[in-house]
Amino acid sequence: MNRKNKYYKLFWFWLGFLGLHYAYEVFPIFPLKLISGINESFFQHSKIAFFSYLIVNIVEYLRQKKTNENNENFILTRLFSTMILPWFIFIIWYIAPAYYGRIENIFFEILYANIALLLSGYCIIILEQMMDGLKYQRNAKIMIIILFTISMSLYITFTFQLPWADVFADPYL
Repeated sequence: MNRKNKYYKLFWFWLGFLGLHYAYEVFPIFPLKLISGINESFFQHSKIAFFSYLIVNIVEYLRQKKTNENNENFILTRLFSTMILPWFIFIIWYIAPAYYGRIENIFFEILYANIALLLSGYCIIILEQMMDGLKYQRNAKIMIIILFTISMSLYITFTFQLPWADVFADPYL
């Protein structure tokens, strides 16, 4: 992927994220509920990132499938990057709460969130570039497909029923 394409992909991911962020609010239909945000929780933002990046990767695949040297590698790398993108966002976004505290100004909070999103997307694209040349072993292929499938099912399932275990809540309080 050349430098120009990297920034196009990042731009389309960001635009897709913004679209899915508000899609269900504008069009409250069931299919959109599965892939877009339904509230302002961090989890819903992770779900939006997951599905917007998946959509961008599907479009990228369809545009490049005839010129890709190894479509299986391309698909496995994109499934892996889509699966771990929300974790990159978690790590990068939580820098401010950890070291600064709550951002009280809504403008700066939204600006920070978008910077964290773009930085996370950029990091994932860099990782994809590195992984594009890998030869996946059979066990790695199986692991990526299983973990990707589980990730997608969790995003959909937790849209309708939150788990009993909150990430930051102390279960003994």
